[in-house]
Amino acid sequence: MCIESIQFALRRKQMLFLCPKCKSKCELTGCGKCGYTIPHIHSVFQFCDDLPCKLEGDDQYIGYDDIGEDFEPTVAYWDANNTERYDVYEACGDLIVQKFGKCITVLDLGAGLGTASIPLAKNGIYTIAADISNVILSTVVKRAAGRYPNLVCARMNAYNLLLEDNSIDIVVENAMLHLVDHPKKVIREIARVLKPDGCLIRYGSYGQSLTEEEAKLNTFCNNVLNDLSDIYYKELEILGYKRFRFDNRFIEKILEYFKPPTNEPVEGFSEVFNDQLKFRLHRLRTGAHSDLIHVPKNAIGAAWNITDAYAKEKYGEAYRDIKGFSKYGAMIQLYNLKR
Repeated sequence: MCIESIQFALRRKQMLFLCPKCKSKCELTGCGKCGYTIPHIHSVFQFCDDLPCKLEGDDQYIGYDDIGEDFEPTVAYWDANNTERYDVYEACGDLIVQKFGKCITVLDLGAGLGTASIPLAKNGIYTIAADISNVILSTVVKRAAGRYPNLVCARMNAYNLLLEDNSIDIVVENAMLHLVDHPKKVIREIARVLKPDGCLIRYGSYGQSLTEEEAKLNTFCNNVLNDLSDIYYKELEILGYKRFRFDNRFIEKILEYFKPPTNEPVEGFSEVFNDQLKFRLHRLRTGAHSDLIHVPKNAIGAAWNITDAYAKEKYGEAYRDIKGFSKYGAMIQLYNLKR
């Protein structure tokens, strides 16, 4: 066994997890105190048995069991076509390892399809991909394909992270906090599990300058997308379904526990994306949006059929092939604890 494999094995046995049964410190495999064995389904460790989505009562949250890979169709497309790419997630993962080194433990909270977790693990960082959705985490396992012994997929509820106090160096959170109705509770959990010198990191991107022709293409593409989105959501309202959102102002809650962020760009990174219309329309067609989590599939299908017919009449049969032109830089937003 190589030195790195030994280090990963030792780190996996660190007592940073809490037993779901007795809440004592435990190893990933189980609890030495009460004897409870952590269940695992498709290589996903089960640290909770909560509902995959909860839209009533206390501590509500949106989970993506019913959305699955449709949430990020670009990932499924690139994976299916074996396309190697270097995107914002890869670039931010590289910046984290450059800044903090490999000998850290990172919790990717609301890991989704592993777009942040897998690049971090690929860089040699011990990474816990945590999400409420077994469907989503099973996809992470499939995408990782057993290549990273330093990647742990754990089903956890962000309101009650079964991790020891002061055990995590970095929590990465991307597009998760808007999915809970009480973000302050989740942010308090993030602060609890972080080491005193730990930090919260959120990935970001920023638009880069375009030529006049590129800007014209992008404007037209965005206008088409906005037009079709308006038709789609109006049809859903006619059917009796409004967009579901938590009005939680999570940024304000972050700043109760963390200092204002510093933005650190990834030097020299630029990503060009031309197919945003095609992939965003895929999400509308499949209802793969958090604000549609309550809408039944037959209503999604009905709204899409009307939108599709409208688009073909106005923009032509091949409207989904309309190209935009977006160019992005990448950065990390780094929040240090106030304590």
